[in-house]
Amino acid sequence: MLSEFVRPLCLLALLFPADLDPMVKANEPLFSELKRELKSLEIEDVQLFAWKVVHNKRKRAAVQEFREEREMHLTPSNKFDVECEVVGGSDDVAGDYFLWTSTDFLVAPVRRAYEQMDNKTLGSSVGWGQLTEMRDLKAVPVYFLRPNETRRVVVRDLNLSPALAAFPVGGTGDLWPWLVRVTVHVQDRSGKQIAVAERTLRLAPSSARKVSRYNDPLPSR
Repeated sequence: MLSEFVRPLCLLALLFPADLDPMVKANEPLFSELKRELKSLEIEDVQLFAWKVVHNKRKRAAVQEFREEREMHLTPSNKFDVECEVVGGSDDVAGDYFLWTSTDFLVAPVRRAYEQMDNKTLGSSVGWGQLTEMRDLKAVPVYFLRPNETRRVVVRDLNLSPALAAFPVGGTGDLWPWLVRVTVHVQDRSGKQIAVAERTLRLAPSSARKVSRYNDPLPSR
């Protein structure tokens, strides 16, 4: 609809530049609305998926949190896929992009106080960092993404096992990665970052880690 007004104005600008200024001012609301409607490439609906066994059958399901059932073994799985939707910008032309993932962890001692916090509170209470053991740089090319096209992209087989190995039961400081934050980046062919999105999930420690460490006071309310 707005393009029907923009094209004639562009043509008039070439033919009658001196007479166009009053017309442009009169149509400023239209240009403002057009600018608002144009949007850049976006990353939406970031989710983690893993395979779990239900009634002796493997089932792929969205992960809401990871739970350590026994040392170094998580449910639904230590491995997971990252899925998201990449939506081409309305102000872009068709192009190729590079989507890649990275992870950060929130590491803190195994304490009841941290377990009682929600993810948002915990995430702002303790610093985040990267673990060198985590092989998190996974990449997928996205070829010929058209304007406004929505493309479902999957980054497969991220594995938390190497990161968990850095936190044995009874280890120094009784540390544990309470939260994992997966960040999805999209770059163009020149290497410029176009968009970024993230998803944060909790990693709940096993009872074996908590048995002798839950004598700390609950956080004050």
